[in-house]
Amino acid sequence: MEIFNVISGVCSIVGLIVSLFVASKVSKMVKSNNDNKGELQCGDGNQKIAKEKAAFADNHSSATYNDYSNATINGEIDEYPTLLEDEYPVVIKDAVKYSKEVADDTCDLILPSNSNTMCFVTDFSSLISKPEQSKWIGYSIKSLPMRDWRSFVDDDYALQFDYLATGTMQEIQIELNNKHTNQKIYQSSLKLGHEEQKFVLRLSEYKDIIDDWKFVDEICFVFFPEKCIGKQGSVFISNLTIKKIQRG
Repeated sequence: MEIFNVISGVCSIVGLIVSLFVASKVSKMVKSNNDNKGELQCGDGNQKIAKEKAAFADNHSSATYNDYSNATINGEIDEYPTLLEDEYPVVIKDAVKYSKEVADDTCDLILPSNSNTMCFVTDFSSLISKPEQSKWIGYSIKSLPMRDWRSFVDDDYALQFDYLATGTMQEIQIELNNKHTNQKIYQSSLKLGHEEQKFVLRLSEYKDIIDDWKFVDEICFVFFPEKCIGKQGSVFISNLTIKKIQRG
């Protein structure tokens, strides 16, 4: 019986040591929500701060982030970015062409330097119709003001731009993609004309699915050739901006 008591006591001590070790690891799960690199890295879970935090501004994106580098955090950080501006132009610095079953020379992109304006020069006049095939050509814009758009949704901002076409071009599609969840958050076909039109996507309409906007990785403009057979011309997208809706 004494041997069993000794073994039981040893097991209790070992269990206590393991519990203390695990607790110490849990209290140090996260030190910083953005690794002090200017881009907000969002986690899931409740925010529980045990020590002081600091705030700093990112001069490039006009957004403020919290610095937890000296804090002890229980759980992961998940905060909306603090918006400091009423308007965030989408300056197009990083646009990547992608296509499927379509020659690259059917669409080219012209970009003015440091601008939120673009021109797609297209020529689908020699394309042969093959409706049984899935094909497209477009550009992905990744140089966004920030990836986490939940504050834009929560604070009533809108993605907006002006657009028009020349020649015989009649349609282009816009897509907003979340690569983290491999989903299209938003997609819509725009009917083109020679008169300038305005596109306005009011983000507050998506408050009931706000978490879908936690990672917005790219804005895509896409042509589906089956809808453009025999067409050619230019498509202009200008003043691409995320702007706060003015009330009243």
